[in-house]
Amino acid sequence: MIKQARAIRTRDQILNAAAEEFALHGYAATNLAIVATHTGMSKGALYGHFASKRALADALVSESARTWATLHRSESADELPLKDLVLAVGRQMQIDTRFRATVRLAADCSRTTGGAPELLAHIRGTITAAADRAHREAPRTSPLSAQSPQIVAHLLLTVAYGLAFAPQRQDAQERTLDAGEQVWQLVMESLGLNENA
Repeated sequence: MIKQARAIRTRDQILNAAAEEFALHGYAATNLAIVATHTGMSKGALYGHFASKRALADALVSESARTWATLHRSESADELPLKDLVLAVGRQMQIDTRFRATVRLAADCSRTTGGAPELLAHIRGTITAAADRAHREAPRTSPLSAQSPQIVAHLLLTVAYGLAFAPQRQDAQERTLDAGEQVWQLVMESLGLNENA
């Protein structure tokens, strides 16, 4: 029992270290020796848990697919207004390095892992469908009505991903300012998305 708990903790440490590397550097530039160093183990010990870089990436993708399925169900994503859906995905990318790494893996290259491109396609498809609903409901004078739902979805995913890496700003009194919230407000206003969109 203790040995199993330790193995689970070690696996989590490896996944966390790998997620940080994949999110920052992508699949091709991630070095497993660096991942091993971050966990305090040798590369050989890491291979005792994951046979290859692909196996490690696949484990992250599988976990993120489960996270997305849970988020998708809990948020009723197929019916959620575009703004709420995008903010939920953005929050998930912000707080979950493993999820953010999977999005990077998927965006990087379809040859890296089997499920990553499908996961990103599902997320993009859900956001595109919400953008399409918002597009149809938007007044003709709305900036949203002038853009295709695919372009809107791409923009919103790009902003969500970018904000996950943006450093927090601080003012002169060292208070953290939520620049991300301000960016989202600007993006949403630029698209003419109100509370109901």
